Amino acid sequence: VGLFFYTIGVLYLSSLITFSNGLNIAITGTSQGIGLDAATRLISQGHTVIHACRSTERAAIAAQKSCGGVPMECDLASIKSIRTFASRVREEFGSLDVLCCNAGIAPSTKAPTPELSSDGFEECIAVNHLGHFLLTNLLADLLEADGGGRLVVTASSVHDPEAPGGNIGGKGGATLGDLSGLGLRLDEGGALATMADGSTEYNGSKVYQDSKLCNILFGRRALTEFSGKNIAVRMFNPGFIPSSGLFRAPRKDNWLGATAFTFFAGLAGFTVPVEVGGERLAYMATAPEEEVPSGSYFSAEVGSRAAMKKDGFDDASVSKEASNDDLAAKLWLKSMEIVSL
Repeated sequence: VGLFFYTIGVLYLSSLITFSNGLNIAITGTSQGIGLDAATRLISQGHTVIHACRSTERAAIAAQKSCGGVPMECDLASIKSIRTFASRVREEFGSLDVLCCNAGIAPSTKAPTPELSSDGFEECIAVNHLGHFLLTNLLADLLEADGGGRLVVTASSVHDPEAPGGNIGGKGGATLGDLSGLGLRLDEGGALATMADGSTEYNGSKVYQDSKLCNILFGRRALTEFSGKNIAVRMFNPGFIPSSGLFRAPRKDNWLGATAFTFFAGLAGFTVPVEVGGERLAYMATAPEEEVPSGSYFSAEVGSRAAMKKDGFDDASVSKEASNDDLAAKLWLKSMEIVSL
């Protein structure tokens, strides 16, 4: 009951906001993890954060925890919800300085079949890639409205099979093949592919790795697609953060094993705290162009707590497949078809 009245109050107050000289920044996935940490930092710096969360309740909680911002529902597993959110942003803001495509889910590594989105797609690819793809295209004109904006994509080093963690799951790591399995309606029955590369054998670890490869390819192609819109594109690796909400499913699969792995990975210096990932996200949203040029993919050494270019958080190389311009173009076109753009 208390949360209900708090939600109503926040929604009412947000309608009365007179925006300052700070940036208007929409961030998906601010209810926890690096999204919440980044939102808190950005709000304290005087920026207006739009909390794009999968429910109104979660968005209100994010606004409460971060001490500000505008809560809005944006369920990335629902095309209808994404379109409604984009329309509301358009009506209430008119322009947008930064869009941070940050929210993400990792499926169960033990699930024999995938969870499905509201539209019948494999849920991880739907949320991590297709939802953000649609959202970005719906808001692109708002990003260019005031002389140009920024698109920030939270990716991961696991998009690269040769990177630490890039081959966990024993399936060779991220590869999209011919994209024949991307965006199939799995709720319609039949022996359909459950993986983007056309495989019918579902693997939760590889799906997540594939989704992060999609993020890089999407960001790189956005450079070309938005070349005339003055929209800077930035991608980054937040680091291995097992304490974030992203790893709910793996912890549920094997709590003891996940806890032990997290402990020893921490001792070995492989992990970073949520605060580092949040600082990196906030930096990517606000750093000047001379520090983070458009098209950059920023990362740091494994376990490093660097969150700025001067400290070692810097432009890094991406995997061979992520560098494939033809695949990036094909992914863009197929994604447009899937979400009906």
